[in-house]
Amino acid sequence: MPIFRRNQPASTAVRADAAVAPAVAASAGSTGGGEAAALLHICQIITSDDFDAAYHWLRVEFGVNTWEDVKRKCPRGSRELRYLQRVVLFVDTLGDLLRRGQLPETPVFKLIDEIGLNTWEMVLPWVADARRELANPALYANLESLAGRFFDWQREG
Repeated sequence: MPIFRRNQPASTAVRADAAVAPAVAASAGSTGGGEAAALLHICQIITSDDFDAAYHWLRVEFGVNTWEDVKRKCPRGSRELRYLQRVVLFVDTLGDLLRRGQLPETPVFKLIDEIGLNTWEMVLPWVADARRELANPALYANLESLAGRFFDWQREG
């Protein structure tokens, strides 16, 4: 298994994050209540001790700027890799769900605030090299899209 999960290109991606997708899938075809349940589930995730520890580590201790440094700092099986994946895959999955219209943009952005933008800023310095090495030009494209949309949403706001 590669260190980082390879996403399929956005046009064919069928993403399922164990933390988010079930709540959204359960709300498919419903109005209001399912959306509220999904938003509450997101709230539970971002306020959990596990996510808080992972996000704090990413913002304060991660501090790498190259793909080589990421691979060195986050070896397989390490706490650091779990922390990086916990935050990056969560936000990437949110970006996918937003892109497909399965979650409402404004409530999600109000809920996660700058988590998506901050996460993208931590990934941006090395993602191009990771995409090349892994031969996956769509790696974290949903995270990138979410950050861009959040930035625009803030300016429009």
